[in-house]
Parts: sequence; structure tokens; C-alpha cells
Amino acid sequence: MSWSQFDRVNSFSNNKWAGGQQLEKPQFFILPWQPGTQLVEKETNLSIKVDSLGLKPVKALQDSSGTIIIYVSDISTPVCADGDCRLMDIRFYWTLLGGYAGFDSYQQSPLTKHDHDEFVYADYLKLHQLLLDDNSILKRRKVDELVKKPQVSENENVDAVAGATIKEVKESVVSGALYSCYTAWHIVHGVVKNQIRELTVKGLSEDQLVSMLSVDNPDYQIFVLKRFSKAQYEKNYKQIAAIFKDGIPLVRSYIVKNVPSSFWENETLQTPFWNCFSDLDINSRSLLLEKIAMAPLTIIYELSKNLGVMTKNQLKQYLNHLSNTKGIDKVLIESLKSFADDPNETYNYLVDNFLEDYVE
Repeated sequence: MSWSQFDRVNSFSNNKWAGGQQLEKPQFFILPWQPGTQLVEKETNLSIKVDSLGLKPVKALQDSSGTIIIYVSDISTPVCADGDCRLMDIRFYWTLLGGYAGFDSYQQSPLTKHDHDEFVYADYLKLHQLLLDDNSILKRRKVDELVKKPQVSENENVDAVAGATIKEVKESVVSGALYSCYTAWHIVHGVVKNQIRELTVKGLSEDQLVSMLSVDNPDYQIFVLKRFSKAQYEKNYKQIAAIFKDGIPLVRSYIVKNVPSSFWENETLQTPFWNCFSDLDINSRSLLLEKIAMAPLTIIYELSKNLGVMTKNQLKQYLNHLSNTKGIDKVLIESLKSFADDPNETYNYLVDNFLEDYVE
């Protein structure tokens, strides 16, 4: 029997995609999706080799302006465990950088487990969480190493007896679907990842860089910022400041350490970063305070309203800067006094001591 006769995936339809268009947000998806989004398939030269079923094309999905948003491939692949083989039909999505973006299951061909029970929502969610982990134990083990074969009698066929999933991987895969999970993970995180990334880099334009920066995705943000020129940093400073405010600590750290020095020499460019000081995590505030020597007095005054969010060391750093600053006006002094007089502030004594020395 040839597996080719079971290659059914192209004949399937789904109300989420039809006629070469992606009409709705995928079942599991990590990127933002605006309501009403319609993406159109575009052929690429990429494909994925599927055991015994040949090559499955990887297509780009682009918006109405022709901008590629994600990559997709409809996969139909045999999954065999303990002598029992069945097809796994699934639609995978990748980001522009080749990272896992999500998947859709087929309504007519739901995923199943070893005992042929269909996946329930919790199973699909667990598969999604597994695929999000690009450093899973599945990366370093062969599938046979993940199963502990039971002892069998002389009258039993070893291939017909189901093995138990080893403890190290049991919690991260769908119960009864180890082989499906293993196959899916290695398709998603196979050579296609680097191929997609290389394709994106090869066709990268300035407009696409800016477009990627607007996506709420840390990998995109770091990727773009690493490629921005000084002029591009300055041109997009408002968007970069917004990312700094709402981004994860890793991205914030990269921004503070890598924006051009011109940012800290220009009040207009640096102000948006200081304005979100109270919203930042502790480490990001510390990194930002390392730039305080170049902050204008207007920012120094605004920071005096946020002394309560500072750690002891951060407050000391701020006060040390003030001790070396000329032209501290009465408005700033009053703001400091207000903090020093507040009994609810743990470190008010530091400001009180500073004021005593400063007045003297």
C-alpha cells in the first residue's frame, strides 16, 4: 500500500482558509492578528520533506499590500507507533524569522492518540506549548530513546506492545501521542527554520524592517534593532520608546545599551524613555539611570516624582547625581522635601540626609 493515496490534505477545506486565502486567526497563534485580516498565499522555493510522501511546499502569506506576514505549510505525514500507522494532518505557521508561529488542525481530520481517541482542546494546547519550546528534550533524543519498552512474553510481538513514555518527557507531550508530538516538533524546528530566516534576510527592505518593528514580538524587535542605522534609530525613536515602555526586559536592555549616543545628547529623543521610568522593571530602571549624567534638568525634576519606585541603590545614584548638579531650583527641592517627609517611604531618610547636607 502506498501512502500517497492517503495524501488527503490538499482536498480538505476549512472556514479559516479557502481558495489560497487565510481568512481567520489560526487556532493557535503567537503573533498579533487584526480582525478582518485576509492573507493571500504566495509560492516560494521552500519545501519540507515528509517521510514517504515527498515534499510539502512552504508558502508565504502576504497582506493586501504584498507584505509577507507569515509562512505556512499544509502537512500530511504518517505517524507510526508500535506497528500502528496513521496520518497526521496539520497546518503549521512560521514567523518571518523561521520561529514557530502556530498551527491549525483540520476539522475533517482531527489529531488522534495511540488509542485513536481524538485530541481535545487541552491536548492541542499542550502540543502548542511543546512547539513553543525550541530547546525541548525532543531536540536531543531519538524517538526510541523516549519510550521504555515493557517486557513481553514469548507469545507476544514486541512491536505490538505499547511502550511507556519516559518520565523526563512525559509532562511535556500529549499523553498517548508521543510520536505525533515528536514528528510535529521536528517538522516545525527542522531545517525549514533557517531557510525561512535566510529568505527573509535576503529580501529585506527598509519598509519591511519598520513593519517588523511594529509587531509585538521580541524576536522581531531585536532582529530589527540590530540592523537599524543611526539615522533609522532617530527616525523611529517614538516607536522604539514605545517598545521600551511595553517590551520585555531583554528588549529594554538591548535598547538602552545600543541606541546611538545621540539619543542621550538630545532632549527630544531621550525624554520618551524617561517618561516611562515608573513602568519599568528594576533592571531597566538601573540601566536607564546610568544615562542620568546626560539628562536635562526637566527630566531630573520629573524623576523626583518617582523616587518611591526606586531601589535603595537607585535612589543613591539619583541623589549622587544631584550632588554634582548645579542649578537645582526650589521646585525640585520642594519635591525632594515632600518625599523626605513621607513616613510611608522606606528610604525617605536618604533624601532627608541629602537635603541637610545640600542646605548646609
